[in-house]
Amino acid sequence: MTEIFFPASAAVAASRLRHLSRNGPRGIHHGRNTSGRSGTSPDFSDFQPYAPGDDIRNVDWNIYARTDQLFIKRFMDERELRVSLILDASRSMGGAKWLYGCKLCAVLGMMALSADDHLSFMAVGGPKPSVLTAKGIRNRNRFLGHLEQLPSPEGTGFTDAAASENFLGASIRYVVTDGLEPPASFRPLLRKLRKSAGEVRMILLRDDTPDIPVRAEDVRFVDSETGKAVDVSLTPNLIHRQQEISEQHFSELASLCREYGVAVLEARQQEATLEFVSKKMRKAGWVR
Repeated sequence: MTEIFFPASAAVAASRLRHLSRNGPRGIHHGRNTSGRSGTSPDFSDFQPYAPGDDIRNVDWNIYARTDQLFIKRFMDERELRVSLILDASRSMGGAKWLYGCKLCAVLGMMALSADDHLSFMAVGGPKPSVLTAKGIRNRNRFLGHLEQLPSPEGTGFTDAAASENFLGASIRYVVTDGLEPPASFRPLLRKLRKSAGEVRMILLRDDTPDIPVRAEDVRFVDSETGKAVDVSLTPNLIHRQQEISEQHFSELASLCREYGVAVLEARQQEATLEFVSKKMRKAGWVR
């Protein structure tokens, strides 16, 4: 069944991608990710003028012989990243959105495991969180199997449940959610996450199918979190007002994320997960 959920071709493609950390990894072990700072790996980065305190062993004497100026060679420091994935398991994430979120986490997790990074995964919002920690490509099938066997989301509150959890320190923490809970409810969660991670990145799962009918008619709305239904006679003015409310909701959430230094990308369910990661996330500087 794992091959159906996440084909081998997707695993191979994901294994070639790497997470990028702007703040530098928190891990102390050598890995396969470039931290963005100079260090002692054999991969050359560039030259910089010598300054008192620099390691004289890194002086390029050939340049000195030609220019009579001291330059040192800089190398890229490769360190282990600690990658954390938090998946919204509240009821609004059901159906195709849930499958998309799981497959997106599969890509992100495979990237970390292939780079020998430390991976922690948590699906939270249901009766109890589903947690997995792993490191190394040997845990690939274990991780994919865990995702495949996750129960359908039935929780009623992602932000409150996630904010009550204790998170290990991370270099990069991804939050995969539809963002449909009140923006203010994300504040305690974002505040907590920023304290325990070098970078926090939110991936908002959006659907191109409108939540609100585009023509006037009698409809029944069902709250995806509580299951409560209400019958409404839609008018053009009411449709327009509801669209404004939806736009304002995500605008407030984006503003809150900026306040806490949380980067945000929208993933449309109509685009393939690998395409989203390899194109949009790469363009944003999240992966290479």
